[in-house]
Amino acid sequence: MSIEILPKPASKELKPSRFSIRKNGDGTLVPRHHNGLDPGLVGEKAFSHPVVREWWNWLLTSHVPRSGIALVTPCSNVKPYTRSPTSRKTRGVLRRLGLWRDNAPRGIEWYYFSDLLILVPYDRAEEYPACCYEVPPSIVLSSPELKERVTTLLSDAMTRLSKWISDVVVFLPRRHLSLWEEARSKAAKWPRELRVKYTLFSFTGLEAAIGTVLEELTR
Repeated sequence: MSIEILPKPASKELKPSRFSIRKNGDGTLVPRHHNGLDPGLVGEKAFSHPVVREWWNWLLTSHVPRSGIALVTPCSNVKPYTRSPTSRKTRGVLRRLGLWRDNAPRGIEWYYFSDLLILVPYDRAEEYPACCYEVPPSIVLSSPELKERVTTLLSDAMTRLSKWISDVVVFLPRRHLSLWEEARSKAAKWPRELRVKYTLFSFTGLEAAIGTVLEELTR
């Protein structure tokens, strides 16, 4: 099930604070790594790094979500992802819904969709290697081999996680969404999906979508 919910105009009370986005001369976002950058985790070579393969193995064999509801948001040029504008605004949504306690999500499993690590739970987003790599989506989208690898890993991961997750709220920009859709087409099993149009200017659509899932599951 895939439902697209368009965000409602933000009220004055919910009007987002001003923020700035730093870009290079070619229009790409300027990466910021608050915890440092591992040179071995930059670009295409990062996909062959042992720590990345260890992460994939953990995701596909050991990770168990703590909730039957999942939220998927994009990774970021800012690392750790937790410092990105999307993360700050998403935390505000979860607080308003009563899904945030002790500086962590509660009652929902929040994942970042990473072009390299595939899925990163919020509580591991500040750890190595999630904190310290640089692989822009364009690298994956321009390489048929990498695109196949990423979408197959995501498909396998979501098929496995469907044993625990019944509903997933998807809040992804267009480039990440194209990979997400290809992975879904390959999957043997997929959770029920509620999709929200991605924007940084209003998070009311995201709040409504998560609220809808919570309401349905408590009926």
